[in-house]
Amino acid sequence: MFSSLTVPPEVQETVPQSSFPWVWVGFLIAIAFFLVEVLWVVLGLDEPVVNFVLTLISIAGWIYWLVCVHRIHKILEELSNGSYPNTPGEAVGKHIIPFYNLYWVFKWPADMSNYINERGRVKMISGYVIGALLLFALLVRLVDGAVGLTWLFATTVFIVHKLKQHVNSLKEVDPSRLPPLPDPAMFQPHEPTITPPGSPQ
Repeated sequence: MFSSLTVPPEVQETVPQSSFPWVWVGFLIAIAFFLVEVLWVVLGLDEPVVNFVLTLISIAGWIYWLVCVHRIHKILEELSNGSYPNTPGEAVGKHIIPFYNLYWVFKWPADMSNYINERGRVKMISGYVIGALLLFALLVRLVDGAVGLTWLFATTVFIVHKLKQHVNSLKEVDPSRLPPLPDPAMFQPHEPTITPPGSPQ
């Protein structure tokens, strides 16, 4: 059903310069959603106002999650020296295409999982399982925003964790981080220098 376009394993990787997304910000957004729900029940706030605030928080959570997706793909792009099949803009943009986004939420995790697993330094679960978790979170978000956002960013924490493990494993073998090779001239034999008698030393 799905096909993944991956970068050939022989492509040289480079330690990315971009920093990893702050996924914990997403949990703060989920907490804010939950607190507004609690205040609504406890204080009996006006329902239209509460719904408006909850909608704004939900949109903020969705936008920030797309920011995280963009940053993940920015790192993958730098890691693969531009050879990764999905650009950061593409990764974000395809999430807002109706119906296609249902496919895309499985496609990009599968591409990433295959990319990492093919290099063999870090083991990652199937991207289709990750896609199912993301889709579940997005659907639950329509019923309870706090639970949906928490599930969404919890899944993203796992994705970022695996990507970070892969980058860290690359740092351990990055040739640019190794000491320079010794000068070959130091291993060549030197002919002894004979000083004539009586000459100054």
